[in-house]
Amino acid sequence: MVLLLAGFSEQGFLSWPREASFFKACGAGPYDRELLQPFTLVWVSAKVTGQAEFAGTQIPVIEIDALYRGSDCQQGDTAPQCVHSYLQPLKKPQ
Repeated sequence: MVLLLAGFSEQGFLSWPREASFFKACGAGPYDRELLQPFTLVWVSAKVTGQAEFAGTQIPVIEIDALYRGSDCQQGDTAPQCVHSYLQPLKKPQ
């Protein structure tokens, strides 16, 4: 999954940096790819747990606590791809 990091300005506006930001994300397991298609809006609650190297550059490693999926579907649409809530990692096959 590729995430674009956005932040809030002092005025409260959401903005994306001009330069790419890289980080390595870890969590309790994989998420349903059908719910995380390209351009899906997600909010990540995480903490920085260390550093890793990517293309010769030190990048932060984050541990995901919670992943919230937004939706751009019409209100009342109940199709699976319109889910907007906290996502749970998939269970590992036994």
